Amino acid sequence: MTTSLPPAPRSLRYFGVFACAAVILYASVLDPGEGTPERLFGIGVTVYLHVVAYAGFAGAVGYALLATDRRALLIAATASMLYGAGIEVVQSFLAYRTMSAFDVAVNAGGATIGAALWWLAAPWFGAER
Repeated sequence: MTTSLPPAPRSLRYFGVFACAAVILYASVLDPGEGTPERLFGIGVTVYLHVVAYAGFAGAVGYALLATDRRALLIAATASMLYGAGIEVVQSFLAYRTMSAFDVAVNAGGATIGAALWWLAAPWFGAER
């Protein structure tokens, strides 16, 4: 028997998804300036940021659905991937940002990781596996 936290009300879970989406959008359209480091352990810092952001977004969608069946995991990962691709399109219209297929791929990887982590953590948040 797994001890779990009581799930948050449905409206609050979905608010979390929209809040996560808003933070990602804000960070994605912000002018990055020149004060950020370029590499960490030989990998571009933005790669880490993309993975964490889209893994978190997929996890938030999974939690909002409060389910771990194949359909819910596919929805969580796909919603996160499509949102990431949409953000890249938005960035193509900004002079200080660039659209990148590599970023779309990294977003997809992060979304997949997030859906997998949600599947592992779901029982602690009141979802059945």
